[in-house]
Amino acid sequence: MIKHKQWIAVILLIVSIGFLFRLVFIQPDVPASSEEIWVVYFASSEEVCLLPEARIGDASISERLQALINGPHDHSLNPIFPEGTQVISYQVEGNLILVNFNRALIDRHPGGSSAELITVYGLVNTLTEDPQIDYVQILVEGRTVPTIAGHVDVSQPLGRDETLIGAL
Repeated sequence: MIKHKQWIAVILLIVSIGFLFRLVFIQPDVPASSEEIWVVYFASSEEVCLLPEARIGDASISERLQALINGPHDHSLNPIFPEGTQVISYQVEGNLILVNFNRALIDRHPGGSSAELITVYGLVNTLTEDPQIDYVQILVEGRTVPTIAGHVDVSQPLGRDETLIGAL
């Protein structure tokens, strides 16, 4: 009977030491915060280049797109989309994202090569900040379009272009 109690004491001691070891030396799994710092690109005040604006929060594709639609928080920056532009849908296929806009993207665009470059690459550079996205295909009402305002070919998927990003 005494030997039996000794074995139980030894087993309890081993379990206790194991438990203490886990508490002291093994870090518990802490869930990652959903608060991330991410970047969205808007037009400079002169609308000649893109400038980054940091955001904090959910860095999902839908949040990135909504941030572009809503426009900049910084009043010295300008939106890249014309008023009334809405994202109808988007679909990720591997490293490509297809973004489907309403007609306001074309119908209300101010035109000009600089403005069109700012619109296109503000979108492309913002979405390719996501490590899973390398290319962006712009659609309007579910169809590919040759250009938004006659200057930039958007009929094929576009990759990131950092030459349009200006210095802060």
